[in-house]
Parts: sequence; C-alpha cells; structure tokens
Amino acid sequence: MADSERGRTFNNIVSGIAAIAGTIGLIVATITSNEVNKLSQQSRTAGLVGDLTDKLTSKQLGRDISLLAIEHMLNTEPGKDKAPRDKLLLARISILLIEGSSGEESINAQNNNSRHASATQTQFNHGVDQAARVLNRLVQSSGEACNDYYQQQVFNLHLKLGGQDLTPAADIQADCGEAGALAIEALRKQVEGKDSNGEQSVSVSQLAQDPIIDPRLVAGSLAQARVVNQLNAVRLETARAKSAYTEPSLAVVTVHLDNPSIAEQLKPILVQLSAKRWYIVSGVRVVEPSSSSCGPYNSVRFFHKADNDLAEKLIAQINALKTTSPSVRALLAGTGNTKPGISPIDLSTWRYARSVPQGTVELWLASKGTSCQSAVGPT
Repeated sequence: MADSERGRTFNNIVSGIAAIAGTIGLIVATITSNEVNKLSQQSRTAGLVGDLTDKLTSKQLGRDISLLAIEHMLNTEPGKDKAPRDKLLLARISILLIEGSSGEESINAQNNNSRHASATQTQFNHGVDQAARVLNRLVQSSGEACNDYYQQQVFNLHLKLGGQDLTPAADIQADCGEAGALAIEALRKQVEGKDSNGEQSVSVSQLAQDPIIDPRLVAGSLAQARVVNQLNAVRLETARAKSAYTEPSLAVVTVHLDNPSIAEQLKPILVQLSAKRWYIVSGVRVVEPSSSSCGPYNSVRFFHKADNDLAEKLIAQINALKTTSPSVRALLAGTGNTKPGISPIDLSTWRYARSVPQGTVELWLASKGTSCQSAVGPT
C-alpha cells in the first residue's frame, strides 16, 4: 500500500475514533448535566434543612423536631407529592427555632456563668437568623399572591396605631398554602412584638433596664429583635434589586409610646424617618407606663457602642422637625416628662447585648414621665 493511501486510511481511522469519542463525551456530558441538575435541586432542599439544623445541640429541641418529622411522614400518603408537606415541616421547625428551648438554654447558660455561655449565645443568634430567612424564603416560594400578602402584612409602614385591616387567614391560606400562611403568621407576630400566644411581649430595652430574668421572656424578646433585623435586610435587598441607587438602611427602629393620644403627633416623625431610609419595620407599640416600663423622658435606646452615632443622627432628624411641625415641637417640649427633648440611652453593657443585632434602635416617646416616676418612686 502506498504511503499516501496508508495516510488516508490512518486519518479516516483517527477521525472515526474522534467522532465516537465525541459522541461518548456528549452522552457523558448530558448524563453529568442531568445529575448535576438533580444534585442542585437536592442541595437547595438540603441547604434549607442545613440552615435550620447547623450547630443544633438542644436535646429538647431535637426531640421536638424528631416528633414533627415522624408526624410529617405519617401524614404523607405514599405516591403523593411531598413538596407542600415538606414546606410545612420546614415552617414549623423554623418557628420552633425562634420560639423554642434553644434560646432559653442560651440565657440559662449565661445566667449560670457556664463555660458554654458564649457558644450557646452564638448558636441561638445563628439559629434565629437562619429560621427567619427560611420563613421568608418559604413565603417567597409560595407564589406572587402570597408575596403580596407578605408585603401587606409584614412590611407595610403603619402610620396609624392599630395598622390596617389584615387579610383574613383563610384567604391567605387559599393563595399561599398552609406553609406560606403559617410563615406569614409567624413573621407577623414577631414584627408586632407578640409572643406565640399573640400576647404583647416585652421590648428588649425593658429587659435591659429592669430585673427581668425569665429565660423564656428574655429569649423571646431577643429573638424578635433578630427576626425584625433579618426582615429589614430582606426588604433592603428587594429595594436594591429594583434600584441600584437604593441607600443602605441606617437602622431598624421600633417606636414606643406611653400614651395612644400622642399618636397624631408622631405621624410627621414616621414620614420623615421613612423618607430618610430609616426602616421602621416594627411600626408603633403602645407601652402603658408601669413599674416595669416607666420612661421618664423621651429617649433613643441602643445596644452597641458602635450605634451611638445612629442614635444621635436619629435624634437630630427628629429635632429638625421642630421648626416645621407644631405637633413634633409639642412632643419634644416634654410637658408631663421629667425633662424636654430626646436623650440617648446606652445599653451596651447589658449582659445579653450581643444577641441584639447591631443597628437596632428603640425610640421611646413619653408624655406621662413625671407621674409615672412619682408612682414608681425614686430609682
């Protein structure tokens, strides 16, 4: 055989092998791609579960979650789509992490000066943050109508005490499914400062200023501060997605009044803070003055030394309204209080301050300060 013929034959063989190899490679790539897609879907679910169970060591909470998992399996019919039930299980586990025993264990460890105190506090912070994110993602994955309800019930800035009429729970469940409705209800309670029974809970600064040591009460209030912080972060991300020029949120502000009658005077302040990108996620809470919640004067309370500037900036923004708003001017005059104006209160030395997210600020507006202090007696 001539050299030229041998060359052509060799080239044909090489081309054939290359074609076969290419086909095999294409098949392998397709199979690999399919497996990667499956793995990606599984990892997203695993990621949600991992978010909730990372560093989880509470025996009681472990038993609670195990019972939920058993109930979930017993109530899932063979051959049925598990997705709605899986979401419901994740929602219920998230609520357990926010309201459950891990927070009490963290507080007990610190009260007992346990060597595990710092680790349990970090675990509590991490667990609540991740649980809040998972609840938020469950709502987002429950459809556009569900997300609309979410915005209406959790993120709306309420300019009037009592907020707006809420959509009936049955209507929410119809559009969001059981898991989405449960997630919205859990987040709404946290934002409104309610406990699992729907009763008003103690604000964080009240825990810091008064000898309140009930571990469940302390853990519940700290969890609310963290959930509200996480929801504010989600709100900011949504705003940035719509506009690249969105300013960063300066602080999460919760407003407290000792008298519903001053709500009208508060409106210009809420409008101003909203315009200045102060996200008032928790709206307004009325805290009737008592021996455990007596604010003798208007104040801005903060929990980290680094937030002192935020507190001063908030005070400056409110003071700037005195020249244009008679109602704000009257509010800051301090009639009925032990002194006029607004004063910063540094609570950074409180033993649980590390569990309050940085950037959390409480605005307390008083009108009964003098009478309240007289009733309570000298401090």
